[in-house]
Formats: sequence, structure tokens, C-alpha cells
Amino acid sequence: MSDDLAGVLFRHRDRIHEIAGVFARYGFAELAAHAADVPDAGFASAVATRAADPRLAAVSAGERLRGALTELGTTWIKFGQMLSLRPDLVGPDVATELAQLQADVPADPPGSAEATIEADLGKPVAEAFDSFEPEPMASASVAQAHRAKLVGGTEVVVKVVHSGARGKVFDDLELMRALAGFLEDRDEELAAYSPRVLVEEFDAMMRAAVDLRQELANLQQVSGNFAGEPDVIIPEPFPDLCAASVLTMSLLSGQKVTGRDSVTAAGWDVDALVRRASNIYLEMVFRDGLYHADPHPGNFLLPDGEHIAILDFGDVGRLTGPRKTQLESLLIAVGSRDVEELTDVVLDITHAPADTDVDRLNGQIAAWLNRYLGGSVSSFDLAGAINAGMQIMHTNRLNFPADLALLCRVLVRLQGLGGAVGASVSLTELLQPYIEQIVRERVNPAALARHAVRTLRSWNRLVSGAPAVLRPLMQQLKDGEVGVDFKVHDADGITDRLIDGVLAGASILASAQLISRRTGPRIGNVSLPGAIALAAGALTWRRLLVQRPGHRSSLSRLRQLVRPSPT
Repeated sequence: MSDDLAGVLFRHRDRIHEIAGVFARYGFAELAAHAADVPDAGFASAVATRAADPRLAAVSAGERLRGALTELGTTWIKFGQMLSLRPDLVGPDVATELAQLQADVPADPPGSAEATIEADLGKPVAEAFDSFEPEPMASASVAQAHRAKLVGGTEVVVKVVHSGARGKVFDDLELMRALAGFLEDRDEELAAYSPRVLVEEFDAMMRAAVDLRQELANLQQVSGNFAGEPDVIIPEPFPDLCAASVLTMSLLSGQKVTGRDSVTAAGWDVDALVRRASNIYLEMVFRDGLYHADPHPGNFLLPDGEHIAILDFGDVGRLTGPRKTQLESLLIAVGSRDVEELTDVVLDITHAPADTDVDRLNGQIAAWLNRYLGGSVSSFDLAGAINAGMQIMHTNRLNFPADLALLCRVLVRLQGLGGAVGASVSLTELLQPYIEQIVRERVNPAALARHAVRTLRSWNRLVSGAPAVLRPLMQQLKDGEVGVDFKVHDADGITDRLIDGVLAGASILASAQLISRRTGPRIGNVSLPGAIALAAGALTWRRLLVQRPGHRSSLSRLRQLVRPSPT
């Protein structure tokens, strides 16, 4: 264990003691035992073997985990909420339970919010606002919201991070990173799920959550993206009254979406509302690459029958260029019912390990397509299909990317929005035009030309860079500075032939894996690395045959055949 890791664990030994005790009481003795073995943690292994609460014996693992995370507080609740997006890791049943985690917390004591505002803005509350309501209108896990008025009468919402929340979150994140590294190095089964990567993703999410300047940037970017669509209303931020722990934005009003009656009371037809709301989100995803990640009914307001207001941009998703390309490939493969292509895309997206059973995965994907895409588009069960797909990932130990898992949740919640208000429109039908547009762009001559140019540039960089990379290695080989020195008496060359045989066999086996998985770069459908490995193995094998005692070349055998037999 490194000194840095030991130092982190020692500083947080009391918190580790608490975590181990909570997990043990909820019946997760193995996790607690791992924690109890942390060096210098400052507590005995008896914590890990503490008996579970007998009242929890009949409760499912998901419910017990939800209870444990709730008891551990805000950061761990948020972590559980993130895991609820990852049924590929925790399984659909546990993910469903974790999705019920609530992170609402009591408001800060009176005066705390004002103190935070004055410290962050550098001015008294009375100077920043014409009026400020000390009683919060809402209090969530990270921040609470207050009504206020600007000088001039504009009504605003002031979002203020809870007092001490940032320090607590940062302490827990430091501990989580240390524990993730410790457990990944200690437990091979846990290591397969890359806990370090998972915690790093969560770390980035939480640091953004407690820094309201990120939400300010989200509001500004989304407002710009929809500047030409006046029916979409986004809260207007006031940057001069914003800081790391304070966000001031316009107060929006309208009818809350609580069901079909609330929608019609605002003047909307329910199908028209769901169609427009879904298209707004699909534009965010496919056009902008930045989307609101929590489309539950409480985050919508209907000012009238022609406008939609969207609230709370603290939780957003992003699609980078490469990830967007992968998403498009996934949708095209699903839309075309191409089992082989869909398998290839899944292997690429999940960075599947070498021991993945590709044939089994291919069969499961074929069964998934037949089950969920065998009927009409309008009857497509999106939530069921996503859950079943995640079960396939979980079964095959494939880690689905967190950003695409978040997008899946958004699509399921959009479908749920339609069900909540009794709409008949299908989200899958609304997706069709976007998929068709993606296909058109993929086969567009200009797009194909750009792809060809990028491919040529990649090959050019690879080839042109090879001499610079290989030159030092070749020089070291020439100088005798690199190599493996076997001091074996092998007058007959048996060891050499044995090593050549092992290398030949390994090359051929590797080529089979690379070619079967179509590992890129490819020429047509043939993996170039696989072809190179096959050629290397074949040449080595050929050399072994030539070296065999009594070996005769094909030419010598031919000569023997045509040579006249002695009379």
C-alpha cells in the first residue's frame, strides 16, 4: 500500500469504522471485512463480523443496500443514484431499488444561507437583493432554494449550497477513491468492474454538483442552443449574482405537470405536449450534445398552451464526438436488426475483455432483437428493452459507459412522462426521423469523403511516426541493450524450436481472437492486426517445419517424384 493511500485511510479511520459497521449491520459482511482489513484503519476486524440485523434477513439485497447508503448520507446516496443507472454492473433488480433513493435533507439553520451568500458574493444580502426570503422554498441534497427580488422588482430564485456540504463531499470523495483503489487491487472479482473508473466518474459528477458555476455554464449554453425556439423557456441566470456556492436565476411560473388534467388545464393537448417535449430532448442529444438529464414531471412547467419551461440544469449529460458516433452506430444497428453489427458495436463500446464469449453474446443479442423488435415500432417496450439489454451486459461482465447509461435513463423517463399524462404518442416513433437522418449523413458522399480523409490521416500518422518510434528500439537492439538473455546449453536447438513453437501457437490463437472480433483497423471485414498475427504465426510455423530433421522442401519432393527410378 502506498504512503499516500495509507495516509488517506488513516485520516478517515473513524469514517471507515462507521462505513464498515453500517455495511455489516445491513448484511454485507464481505464488504465490511475488506474494510476491516485496511491497514492502520484504527479498528478491529470484529467490526466486519458483526452480526447483521435479524430484521433485515428477509429483505432483498437491493433494499438493504438502499438502506445502508441512505444511512451513510448525501455523498453515498448520490453514489447509489449513479449506480441505479448501471444495471450492467449491479444488476436490474438492485438498480431498480437504488433508483428510489431520495437525497432530500433538512434546510440549514436560519442565517446560514445569508452567510454563504455574503461570503461568496462579497457583499451583504441587502445590497445584492431588494428582498430575500430567509425560509427556503425547497431543500435538496446539495443546496436549498430561496425566493428573492432584484433591485427593480425582478423575481428570482437563489440557490445556495448547504453550509459545510462541499467539505463533507470532498472528504467522502477522497475516501471513496482510496477505498476503490484498495478493493480493486485486493479483489479480482471487484476489479472486473473497474471501481477506480466508477469512482472517478462519480467524483467529477459530485464536484460539478457542489460548484454552482457549472450549472450557470449549463444554463447559458442551453439558452444559446434554443435561442431560435421561443416556445422553450430556460431560467435566465444573473452572472453578477452567481459564485461557486450561489446561483441566481429567474423565477419561472406555470402549471405543474401532475397528470393529464394538469396538461389540459394549461391549454395543451397531451399528445402535442409529449411530442414537443420529446423533440426538445432529442434535439439536445443529437443536435447539441448537451442535454437535461432529469426529465421527470416536476422539472416541467407549462406557462400556457404554447410554451414549455424546463427547470434544474444541475444534472446534465454530454455526448462527445467519438461517443456520439458510437451512439449513432448503436441506433443504426438496432434499427437495421443487424445482429453481427450490433455485437461489434457493443464490443467496441464496452471495451470487452479478451475472454468475452462472442458467440454467446451474439446469440443473446439475436434473442433480444427478436423479442423487442419483432413487433411494430409503436408497441416497442423501450424500458423493457433497455433493462434486458443491461442484463445482457451484466451477464457478460461488460461495462456499459456511464454517459450512455445516463442517456438510457433519460429516454426511459421521457417514455414515462408520456405514460404519466396518458399520451398515445410513442417515443420510438419520434426517434425514427433522427435515425433516418443519421443514416443519410453516414452515406452522404461528403461525409464518406471526410471519413476517408480522417482514415488516411490516421494511417499516415501511424506510418510516418513508426520510424521515430522504432528507431530508438532498433538502435538499442543493435547495441545489445535490449533483449532477453537465456543462458541455456542448447546445442541441438531444441529450446529455440520450443520457444518458436510457443510463439507460433500464441500468434495463431491471437489472430483468431482479433479476426473473429473484427478488431480494427480493418480492410473490408478483415482485421489487419489479426492478419499480421496470422502471417507471423504461419511464417514461424513454416520455419519450424523446415528445421525438422529429414524435412524436404516441396521442390525436392517434386524432383523425387519425377526422377526416373533406378533400374
